[in-house]
Amino acid sequence: MTVSRRLLAVLIGAWLPVLLVYLWWTASAESTNPYFPPLSVIWTRFLELWVFDQVPVHVVPSLQNLAVGYAIAVVAGVGVGAVLGVSRRTARYVEPVVDFLRSIPAVATVPVFIVIFGLDASMRIAAISVAATWPILIATMQGVRATDPTLLDTAAVFRITGAQQLWRVRLPAAQPIIFSGLQLGLQIAFVVTIASEYLGAGFGIGAFTLIATDSFLILDAWTGVILMGLLGYAINIVFDIVERIALRWYIGQKKLA
Repeated sequence: MTVSRRLLAVLIGAWLPVLLVYLWWTASAESTNPYFPPLSVIWTRFLELWVFDQVPVHVVPSLQNLAVGYAIAVVAGVGVGAVLGVSRRTARYVEPVVDFLRSIPAVATVPVFIVIFGLDASMRIAAISVAATWPILIATMQGVRATDPTLLDTAAVFRITGAQQLWRVRLPAAQPIIFSGLQLGLQIAFVVTIASEYLGAGFGIGAFTLIATDSFLILDAWTGVILMGLLGYAINIVFDIVERIALRWYIGQKKLA
């Protein structure tokens, strides 16, 4: 795809957010409601706070917790999911426990981790990693199980060992499914990052927004909400770029088909 086509695709995809922002901007221009101030006023305050005064204090800790927790979830989810996908006997005993644990709402586990780890960063990292692990684990397990039998037969002909089959055949073939789990896990991780900061955290975007709300600093609270949306959108864009690079072979294969 050429640069002009990519730019056109981005512009087409952005029309709805731009329209919503325009409607919000114009509809709130004359607002005198202290709880729903004009978007222009909110944006001015946003620039004062987040470009770049409060970034080291609140944004950096949130992104650090998100990155560490998500990295742990990726390693644990892909590792355990690959084992369960290869060994159906092991999966028979472990899957009921996995189904039970993943059915618990991610945000509901935060109080449990507060009891175990206290209120420091380790609690938030643990909550993020556990919540994000389940979709990655399930996607990896299903992707490994769905490997084309022809690929496995070919590997057997060349006398590739089971471990080599897992690393060189099953996991590469399962990448499209694994990436769907990675994306869902990232979204859950971001939600839990914010939710975990609502409880006992002095730093972070969630803590900032909660403190601003409790202190009736309505403009500051609105800037926190907008920042959450922008960060979530930016994180998804970065993930899409990484996914396109990692799955170039799969995207090219679909185009040929």
